[in-house]
Amino acid sequence: MSPPQRPPFQDLPIDKNGPPGNAWGLYGSNDELGALNMITPSAVKSAAQEIQTGDRVSLDWYLNLPSHPSFNRPSFSWKMKNKEHPDGAKRTVNDDHLDFNTQGSSQWDGFRHYGYQSAKKYYGGRSQQDLESTEVIGIDRVANSGGITARGVILDYPRYLEKKGKTEVYALEANSITAEELKDMLQETGIKTREGDLLLLRTGFTRDYAKLNEEDRQAIKDKPPTFLGVQSDKHTLQWIWENGFVAVASDAPSFEMSPLVGPHSAPGGINAGETWETEMQGGGLVHQWLLGGWGVMIGEMWDLERLCEKSKQLGRSTCFVSSVPLKVPGGVASPPNAVAIF
Repeated sequence: MSPPQRPPFQDLPIDKNGPPGNAWGLYGSNDELGALNMITPSAVKSAAQEIQTGDRVSLDWYLNLPSHPSFNRPSFSWKMKNKEHPDGAKRTVNDDHLDFNTQGSSQWDGFRHYGYQSAKKYYGGRSQQDLESTEVIGIDRVANSGGITARGVILDYPRYLEKKGKTEVYALEANSITAEELKDMLQETGIKTREGDLLLLRTGFTRDYAKLNEEDRQAIKDKPPTFLGVQSDKHTLQWIWENGFVAVASDAPSFEMSPLVGPHSAPGGINAGETWETEMQGGGLVHQWLLGGWGVMIGEMWDLERLCEKSKQLGRSTCFVSSVPLKVPGGVASPPNAVAIF
């Protein structure tokens, strides 16, 4: 069964009583999968045609990176425990224990992570109370549906700048990738997107982070987050909607430029005069519309270095991606457990 046709961007919001840009009700009043409804059996079958050489690339960064997470999140910890006999003798058996914030390294932001800040609503109009009293829109719904299996569309921003002869942008500074640049990058690949594609955008963050010493990594944690990401504006949102992406992922810590709140999100800023300006003031406009409005998951801090090397080597900008989040009842986020296959 095919998902319902998505309306033009200018016809949003669907729920006229809801916040700006929402697509609530598009997949039914009780929907918990959002844009993932576009991952139909026929879409998966079509995406699987990308498997041509059999080359596989892991898209997860190590769980202990970054060593000092930003946004006041705790560091990863791991312990291995040898299983002893009752008499205390060591056995050749081990268990291990992990303790980590699901947003401390490579992650999927689920629909419970970020909602409309002024309306105080999550995807489908759910309230904070709804989330605290039930498991609705938990990340387990995504895992239980089979996860994200889609054609990945690869955009490599550092190589794009190099090809254009432009000065490379340092990914550990607050800079934006504009909608015009996204359009131009996509056009240069020659790829025609289709509904159900997964965007994979490399900014160079994991590359630049790897060059830091431990002191510099600690310094990043101790200051306000400033990272390269997509520009947080209506044009970026329109580009994402019109290309029909089922989800978006990048190697940046917040996908859209950090800080999420600043001059670009203040009254009188770049979106002054628009009806959705109040949501912009809450910061994280892309997070609000994608997660809270459309049910489009956001991947962050993915390791896209080897993916883009392989993409260049093979002369391809598409691949098959399989990603199944942890099946945590009512979970907010999860490591992606993602692999790209060419």
